[in-house]
Amino acid sequence: DPDRPGMPPEPLQINSQTIEVAISNGIARTTVDQIFFNPSSQPLEGWYWFTAPDGAAIERFAWEVNGQLVDGAMIERKQAAAAYAEALAARVFEPALLEWVDGRTYRARIYPVPAVGAKRIVISYTELLPLADGVYRYVYPMAGNETRIQEFSLKVNLDDGDEKYNVATLSDARIEKD
Repeated sequence: DPDRPGMPPEPLQINSQTIEVAISNGIARTTVDQIFFNPSSQPLEGWYWFTAPDGAAIERFAWEVNGQLVDGAMIERKQAAAAYAEALAARVFEPALLEWVDGRTYRARIYPVPAVGAKRIVISYTELLPLADGVYRYVYPMAGNETRIQEFSLKVNLDDGDEKYNVATLSDARIEKD
């Protein structure tokens, strides 16, 4: 809560996470669409940590404002941080900031996640899939902690013409036709 500095953070819930992947010629384009929920009675600043796969390039960062997705623009780090801080202090519009932290880790800051309300963000990235013994391997990175996602879906479009694929999943996942 930016109005109560020094207070411990309040966790947000993940209402839904929808992943759409398009794989063609060994290149995967992944879009992560998440809706966060704030159960608190106060608007909060959402901090979202995201780990991209090795070698992935972030292509898009967007957040929903008044029912419309607003795409971010890439600008110099200090300038972006200053603009976000200024917007947060002024409270005249809903700012968001995606920062590279290190290696494959990014942090998004979004304000506000409304009291007893939701905020949607979208991140897209592209990666060259590793090829071993003629097999491409796609892995969607998920946190290893106790984060619960209320609704999760993963849709993969395999578009390489007439090429046939063998698709493998964990035992508790299912593959649906088309």
